[in-house]
Amino acid sequence: MKSKEFKKTIKDASVEDLKNKLSELNKTLVETKFSVSLNQSKNNAEISKTRKQIAVVKTELNNRKVTAK
Repeated sequence: MKSKEFKKTIKDASVEDLKNKLSELNKTLVETKFSVSLNQSKNNAEISKTRKQIAVVKTELNNRKVTAK
C-alpha cells in the first residue's frame, strides 16, 4: 500500500480500528526483525516502512485524543 493511500485509510478509520492496526503493525515489526536477524529475509526496508506506518497511526491516535479534550 502506498503511503498516501495508507494515510487516507488511517484518517477514515475509527479509534478502535486504529488501535487494532497499531497492534497488528507492532506484531509485524517484531516478526520482520526476527526474520531479518535469522537471515530468513533480506528485506530490511520492510522494517523501516513498518516503523513509519506505526508512527502515522500513533500520530493520528494522539491527534484524536488532543482534539477530543
